[in-house]
Formats: sequence, C-alpha cells, structure tokens
Amino acid sequence: MSIIEEFAKKKSKNWDEIFNAEKVTADNFNLIRKQLLASDFSLTSSDAELVVFGSIARNECTSHSDVDWTLLVDGQANPNHLNVAHLIEKNLVSTGLAKHGTSGMFGQITFSHDLIHYVGGQDDTNHNLSKRILLLLESASITNSGNEQGTALDRVIRGIIGKYIDNDSGYAASGKENVPRFLLNDIIRFWRTMCVDFAYKQIEQHGQKWALRNIKLRMARRLIFVKGLLMCAKLYNTQLSLDEIKQELRKFALMKPLEFMVSTFLEFNIQEDYIVKILDAYNSYLGMLNDESFRHAMSTLDMHQAYGNEKFEYARENSHLFLDGLASIFLKDSNEIGKFTIKYGVF
Repeated sequence: MSIIEEFAKKKSKNWDEIFNAEKVTADNFNLIRKQLLASDFSLTSSDAELVVFGSIARNECTSHSDVDWTLLVDGQANPNHLNVAHLIEKNLVSTGLAKHGTSGMFGQITFSHDLIHYVGGQDDTNHNLSKRILLLLESASITNSGNEQGTALDRVIRGIIGKYIDNDSGYAASGKENVPRFLLNDIIRFWRTMCVDFAYKQIEQHGQKWALRNIKLRMARRLIFVKGLLMCAKLYNTQLSLDEIKQELRKFALMKPLEFMVSTFLEFNIQEDYIVKILDAYNSYLGMLNDESFRHAMSTLDMHQAYGNEKFEYARENSHLFLDGLASIFLKDSNEIGKFTIKYGVF
C-alpha cells in the first residue's frame, strides 16, 4: 500500500479520484510503451531518454489529460535526434491521448548542458528554468523505469542537484545553520514564474482556457511548489555531508508530489486533520478534471464571466480549502515546517 492508501485506511477515507488517477496513469504509461514497441521507435543511444511531465508524471491522469514530453539528451548532438522526436510525436498522436500545450516548452529536444550550466543569468530562459525544476519536482521516464541509475534522466537530475549544492555558499562555512538556499530560491523563482506566465498566457491567448488554467494553478501547480519547499525543509540544518544531501535530493526527486507531501507531513508530525483537509480538496479537484462537462465549461469560460459562474466558484472554493490546509502548516511557527518557511521562504 502507498502512504496515502495507508493514511486513508487509518482515517476511514476513500479518496477514490486520487486512487483512480493512479490507475489511469499506469494505463497511459502502458499504452504509450505498447505503441512505441509496435513502431520502429528506437532511441539513438543511451544518452537519450523520453521524459514526461505534468499529470502523467505526478500519477494524476484523468480521462482528458495530455502528455507533456521531451526527448532529454545528455550527450553528443546527433542529427537523428530530431527524427526520433518526430517519431515520438507521431506515436503519441496514435495513442489518442491529448496533445501537449502550444507554449513550445514540450514536444521537442532538451539538451542537458543548458539545464545544468545556465542557472540564472540571461541564458536561463523561462523554459530552461521550468524544465530544470520540473525534472526535480515532477518528471518520469517512459523508456526506463525511472529508478535506474546511470540513465540520461538520472545523470541530468544528479547534475542539476550537484550544481545547486556544490555552488551554495551556505555550505562553505562549517558550524553554520544550513539550508539548500540556492535550490530553494530557484524553486521560489519557478513558482513566481508560473504565476506571472499565467497572466502572460491570459493576454497572449486572448483568455482561452483561462478558468481551467486558473484552477490548475491553484491546485496542481501549487502542489509541485509545495514539494519543492518540503525538499528543502527536510534538509534544514541537517548534519548530513554534501554527498549525502545530494543523495537525499535525488530520492526526493523520484517521489510523486502528493505522496512526498503526505509522507513528509507525517514525518514532521503535522496535525492529521490538516492533511485530511488537503487530500479531500485535492481529491475533489481531480474529480472535477475527470468531469467532461466541467472541463468543457472551464475551457470556454471567459475571465470576465468566471466570477459568479457556479462551477468556477465551486472549484475556487475548493482551492481555498486546499490553501487553508497548507497555510495551517506552512505559515504557523508551531511546527518545524512552518518555522522553516517563515524564516527562509518569505524573506
């Protein structure tokens, strides 16, 4: 049983939408792999890997989820990489699963050099920042199990973590209260970038799918930010060596956001009523996304008509319950997570 299943049993709860999403995700993984095996698909080398993000990487697929993917390359450039990317796109279309968004961040090749070496500065574009942090917060391999060591995804995750930890000045002074601040600052920057990009897309896309993106920002996007905060909180003032810190961060990166959040809350002895409130709200959120009429209504609802719309207001109120549960943990100094957030996550 997963940690959430064990907790559900303990609290006599049935978060059926969460558990059903895990099953749908497993089915989607199998469908994609079956389609790739039935085609002429093959990677150019072990330096390339098909990596997915979004709901399929979080174990949160509903009946309408799309597939955000990239061909991650950690090695020499190969002219055939583009052909492989095109073949991936063709095969994913053949599965009948929804296509990735049109922002240009997904559905193409990503080279590891930019992710690892361009952290901050002019070359660290929004897309580069987003893909780097998403690799740590919500990524999964289609072509490998995800837990294998030495794969392209594993090497890139290790490289990103090494960049953050080895260049963190806070670890240079022994006896100092430490926290992975370089990483924490970039996770906060990523969250704020998502918020700003939400407004940008509203302008650029003339309000299309505004309501649906708004709800996702309040829930799934906030969840992965929470995972990032907790990754750093778990290493607050640790006595681990730098190599051990890197190993811990790699383990954290492999865990699904919802599972990681619940396990961390339980580890820190967070009041269980707060955890139940958060999971109730997230279960309701996934149920909404699984409702075809709801998704259609939110996909066509204009920003100026949203407030006052019954379905949007229901989803908005549910997101307030989710946020209230999180605020009860992260913004109170009565627990270690709250103390960490107040001290390092605000100023």
